[in-house]
Amino acid sequence: TAHEASLGDGPYVDEEVLSLRSHLPAEGEEKKDFDRMKRTLLERVFAVDHAVRHGRLVKHLNKEKLLSIAEEEEGYSPPARKQSNTETGLEGPRGLVIEGAALESLLGDRELEELLFAVASTCDSVIACRVSPAQKAQLVLLVRRYVEPEPVTLAIGDGANDVGMIQEAHVGVGISGKEGQQAVNASDFAIAQFRFLEELLLVHGRWSFFRLSIVVLFSFYKNAVMAGCLIAYSGRNLYSGTPLFDEWVIAVLNFVAACPIGAFGLFDRCLDKDYIRKHPEVYTPTRKNELMTTRVLLRWIILVFVHVFILYYLTVPTLASGGGITPAFSGLMANENRNAPGDGEGGDLKSVGLVTFTCMIILLSLKVVFESRSIIHGKWPAFTFRKNVGEGWVNRLAYTWIANAYLSIGFYLAVIYIYMTFGRFGASSFSPFVDTTYHALHTRSLNWMIILITPVAGVAIDIAAK
Repeated sequence: TAHEASLGDGPYVDEEVLSLRSHLPAEGEEKKDFDRMKRTLLERVFAVDHAVRHGRLVKHLNKEKLLSIAEEEEGYSPPARKQSNTETGLEGPRGLVIEGAALESLLGDRELEELLFAVASTCDSVIACRVSPAQKAQLVLLVRRYVEPEPVTLAIGDGANDVGMIQEAHVGVGISGKEGQQAVNASDFAIAQFRFLEELLLVHGRWSFFRLSIVVLFSFYKNAVMAGCLIAYSGRNLYSGTPLFDEWVIAVLNFVAACPIGAFGLFDRCLDKDYIRKHPEVYTPTRKNELMTTRVLLRWIILVFVHVFILYYLTVPTLASGGGITPAFSGLMANENRNAPGDGEGGDLKSVGLVTFTCMIILLSLKVVFESRSIIHGKWPAFTFRKNVGEGWVNRLAYTWIANAYLSIGFYLAVIYIYMTFGRFGASSFSPFVDTTYHALHTRSLNWMIILITPVAGVAIDIAAK
C-alpha cells in the first residue's frame, strides 16, 4: 500500500508499486518528477480522475525519474524512515478529554466555542465523557459550524441518548443492542455490531458512492434524451406540439429504463473488497468528490446532445420520407408475388416514432451495461432441487441480464404488442396505435437495420470519447 511504501518496507519492482512510489510526496519536489506535456488531449479535457488530468501517472514520469527508478530496480534501498516526534524529543500526539460539566460552561458562548474548537482541532483525538444527549448534538454542530469547507460528519450510537447526535450529523449509524432500537430507528444505516463499521464505511460506502453517482446522472440523462428527441422533432411538426412518440409509449419509459439502472444501483461493484482494503489510494476519487463534479456533469450533457442527434437523424429523416413498400418477410424480398409488394410503407408518425423509441430503449440499456463495472452472469440453473449447490437461488440469478434483457427490452416489446390490440375493442385513445407494432417490426426490413445500427453507433461514440 501507499502507507507501506512510505515506511520503506520494500523492495518493490513491479509497475503498480512504482506507480505508488511516484505519488509519494518528496518534500515538495514530486511535481518535478512528471512531464505534463505527455498528457493527451483527451486526458487534459475529459479526464475525471485528478491524477490523470494533472499528469501524475507512471506514463507521465519524466526521463530523469524513469532512469532513477530503473537504477533502483537493480538494487532498491528503502528511504530512511522519518523519526517520530518522540524520537526527536518534540511533543508527542495530543489528546483532549473534557467532561459534560465543562462543556456546559463552554457551549452556547460564541467566543468560548471558537476557543474550544481551536484547541480540539490541534488534537489527534477528543474524548467527551459524562455528556448529555443535547451536548453530543452540540459537539457535532460545532464541527459543522467551524470547519471550512463544511465536512461530512458521521455519528455512531447505540442508545436513546445518541439520537440527537445521530440526527445532527450528515450520516448516522445506529447499532442495535441491549439499549434498545431508538438509535437504529433514527439512523441512516443500522449494523448489529460495532466491528461491522469498518466494512460499512470502507467497502460498502465506496461502492455506494460510485453506484449512486451514476444512478443520479443516468436518471437525468435518460429523460433529457427523450425530451431532446421531442424538441428535435418540433421543427418538423411546425412547432405545433405534436409529439414524436405515442403518449402511452412515453409512459413506459420510466419503468423500462429504470430496471437496468436499478439493478446497477443495487449490485454493481467497481473493485473487490480485498483489493480496496489493500490499496487505500483507491479512496481518492470519493474523498475529492471527483464523481459528481462540473466536469463529469458536462460530459453527460454533451453525451445527451450526441445521442439525441444520433437517435433523431438516423431514424426520422430516413423513415419519414416514406417509400420502402416491400415488406421484410414477404412480398418482393421473398419473391412471393411480384405484383403485390406488400404493406411496408412506413412514413407514418406512429411507425416512425415507435422505431425511434425502440432505438432509444436499446441505447439506454447498452449505456447501463457499458457503465457497469461488474456484470452479474449468475449460475445456471439458478433454480434447482439438488443439494449442496452453494448459495440459494436468490444469489444465483443473472441480475444484469434479467434487468436489461427481460425487464427492460423484453417488457417493452411485450407492452407495445399488447398495446396495439387495445384499440380493437372500441374507439378510444388506444385506437391510433392499432397494428402499429406489427406494421413497424414485421413489414419493413429497413426498420430492423436502423434498430440494429443506431444504438450501436451511439455507444460506439461514447466508447471512443472515453
